[in-house]
Amino acid sequence: MRVNKRKTDVIVLLLVTSLLVVLPIQMVKAQTTTVSVTPQNSTVPVGKTVTVTVQLSDVQNLYGLDMTLDYNNTVLQLTNQQPDLGTNAIPGGVLYGNPLTTDINSLQSGGLYYNTSLSTSSEYHLFATSAGSASSFNGSGTIVTLTFKVIGAGKSPLTLSSTLSDHPVPSETASPIPHNDYSGTVYVTSSSSSSPTPSSSPSSSSSPTSSSSPSSSASSSPSATSQPKSPSFSLLLAAIVVVVVLLVALAVVFLRKRTKKTSS
Repeated sequence: MRVNKRKTDVIVLLLVTSLLVVLPIQMVKAQTTTVSVTPQNSTVPVGKTVTVTVQLSDVQNLYGLDMTLDYNNTVLQLTNQQPDLGTNAIPGGVLYGNPLTTDINSLQSGGLYYNTSLSTSSEYHLFATSAGSASSFNGSGTIVTLTFKVIGAGKSPLTLSSTLSDHPVPSETASPIPHNDYSGTVYVTSSSSSSPTPSSSPSSSSSPTSSSSPSSSASSSPSATSQPKSPSFSLLLAAIVVVVVLLVALAVVFLRKRTKKTSS
């Protein structure tokens, strides 16, 4: 009878330990990387301007990106674009690297290269990659800020498509980072007195587009030696390790006590 009770106690303890270990790990895995147009929806009168940003959230080990934003050029005209690259100089941006350059021939180890030359009158295209000893990027930030002039009535979808590439280990190529893309829409009113009504977060009805194919240019980016983790991610992993160690220690103590009672 004592042996059966002891086995039952051990099984219950192991189940509880497993749950306490698995749940925090699943919480980490549930964190999804997203690239989104913000605000997702805007209402603007003809003749006015609208500014949108492309935001990156909850990424780990980012080293290169390739994104396009398609829009209706009979409704919108791009008047200004500001890539928020090189968090060394632009807090709140993405990617590390200094100096920042648009000339691939002058790219140095530890630098950051970007290119927007493939953009057209109806598509904004941005490619960027860190190089050599530059650290990978972890966390959230703004990829680019775009300003459009509203030149026609109707609406313009802001169709987003992006590829994120990780930091390759030495002698290896970069791998894609799975994530979801959230596009947006600009609605145009005929009255100049109408006020914009932006929606800053992806709506529940918006279907994310999963993106995981690597950019060929990002795959060839130089590698670095340091791989810093974001504070929140590292702290959570450390907490999981501490919980596991404590639970194992408690299990050992509990089993020893049960063994002593059984033997006596």
